[in-house]
Amino acid sequence: MIRENLRALEAIVRNLTDLNTALDEALIVAITDVRGNIKFVNERFCQISKYSRTELLGQNHRIINSGYHSKAFFREMWRTIANGRIWTGELKNRAKDGSFYWMHTIIVPLLNDRGKPYEYVSFRTEITARKLEEEKLDALIATMPDVVVFLDGDGRWLKANDAARALFHIDSDVYRGRTTAELRTLRAANAPALCRVMASDEAAWDARGPHQEEIEVPNPEGSLVTLQMTKVPVYHNDGQRSGMVLIGRDVTAQKRTAEALRRSETIAAVGQLASGIAHEVRNPLAGIKWAVEVLRAKHPDSSEQIDLILKELDRVDGIVGELLMAARPHATQFGYVNVHDVIQSVVTLMNGHARRNRVDVRVEEAQPVPPIYCEPHRLKQVFINLVKNGIEAMDQGGCLRISAARRDTGVVVRVADEGHGIPDDVLTRLGQPFVTTKEQGTGLGLMVTQQIVQEHQGSLTFHRNTPHGTVVEVWFPRATDGQSISGTGRTVTSP
Repeated sequence: MIRENLRALEAIVRNLTDLNTALDEALIVAITDVRGNIKFVNERFCQISKYSRTELLGQNHRIINSGYHSKAFFREMWRTIANGRIWTGELKNRAKDGSFYWMHTIIVPLLNDRGKPYEYVSFRTEITARKLEEEKLDALIATMPDVVVFLDGDGRWLKANDAARALFHIDSDVYRGRTTAELRTLRAANAPALCRVMASDEAAWDARGPHQEEIEVPNPEGSLVTLQMTKVPVYHNDGQRSGMVLIGRDVTAQKRTAEALRRSETIAAVGQLASGIAHEVRNPLAGIKWAVEVLRAKHPDSSEQIDLILKELDRVDGIVGELLMAARPHATQFGYVNVHDVIQSVVTLMNGHARRNRVDVRVEEAQPVPPIYCEPHRLKQVFINLVKNGIEAMDQGGCLRISAARRDTGVVVRVADEGHGIPDDVLTRLGQPFVTTKEQGTGLGLMVTQQIVQEHQGSLTFHRNTPHGTVVEVWFPRATDGQSISGTGRTVTSP
C-alpha cells in the first residue's frame, strides 16, 4: 500500500513537473496578492525580466513598470480585476537592464467564498516583435492628416492614429480591444462622431470591397467637418471577417472652396447678365418715363395712377442700377477715412426715407475709433445699403441703431433693426444673388455690399437681434502705414 501511494505521489509530482515545464515553455506566469506583491513567478518570467526569482518574490509588480502606460490605464485594469472580472490587454514592461519588452497579458482573479479576489494569476506571452512592427506602422500613419482606424473582424479597435484619436476624443491607452459601442460609453469619447462614422460599417462588410461615402461629423469643439470616408474590409480565405481599415480625409476646406468658386461663377454670370440688361432696358426705360410725363400733362385727372407708374419705373431703374454696380469694373481711390464721418453723411442722406417709413435712426454715442483704409464712396454705398435694408425691414416702424467701435485689430460698425428677423434657411445664404426677405427684392444690393466688404479684406456678419430683428456687423481692418488692399473677406452667419 505504501509503495502504491509512493508511486501515485511520484506520478503526481512528475505530472506537475511536466506541467510546469510546459508552462515555462509556453507562458510567462506570475501570482500576486491583492496589492500586486509578487508571490510566485515561473522561470520564463525571470528570463524575460532579467531578474532572479529571489529579486522578484515579495516585490510589487511596479518593479517592471516601464512608465509607458498612463495612470488611467492602470486604474481601469485594477477596477476590472478588483471586481472579479478577467482583464486582457497589452503591457510594455522594463527589464532589469533597462530594455523594454511587450507582453499580451491575461489577469485572472481567484475569488474566495464571498466572491472577493484574494490572489491574481497572470498569464503572458511575449509580443515584442509584433509590437516593433506595429510601431513602424504607427510611425507611418501617425503624421498622416487623415483619420486612420484599424478594426478586427469583431469590430474591436486595434489601432487609431493621432488624427482619429483627436476627432473621437479618446485616450491612446483605453481604446484598444474595445468595440465602438464600448467606446461611446467613455466620458471622454466624442460619441456623436463615433456613431456617425461607424454607422456604415455593416454596409462596408456587405459590399466585400472598398466602401466610400461623404459625411459630416462634429469635432470636439462642436463645429462640423466633412469627411470623405473609405472603408476597406478584409476577409480570411474561408470567408470569415478578418478586419477593416477606415480612412477619413477632411475635405471641409475643399468643399468651402468649391462653394466659393460656385458663388463667384454665379456672380460673374449675374455681371454678364447685367451688362445685357443695361443696354436692353435702361435706354428704352428713359423713353417710357418721358412718355408717361407727357401723359400726365394731357391727363391731369390721372395723376395718382401716373405717379404709381413712375414709382414702379423708378424701382426698375434702381434694380438695373444695382445690376450695373455689380458688373461694372471700378477704378478705386483708397485713402484713410474716419468711419463716424461716413456714418453721419449716410444718416443725413437716409433720414427722409426713414421718416416716410416711421423709423427713427439713432447713432449710438460715438467712441474714438482708428481710421480705416478704404475707398470712401464704396464704403458709403455699404452703409447706405445696410441702413436702407434695416429701414425697409420695419414695415410697422421702429428704431434703427447704428454704432462704431474699436475691436481687436480693426473697426466694427453695427446696424441693428427691430424688424421681423431673417429665417434660418435664408440667414446662411445671405449675399448670394436673388436671396432676399423682401417681397419684391432681388438680393443684389446685399451681394454688392458683400463684394465691397471683401475688396476691403473685411467681414460681414448677420445674427438675430434681441428680442426681434436683425443685427449686421461689418468689420474692417485698422489702417496701417503703406497698407494695400487685396484678397477676399468672408461672410459669417451665427444664430
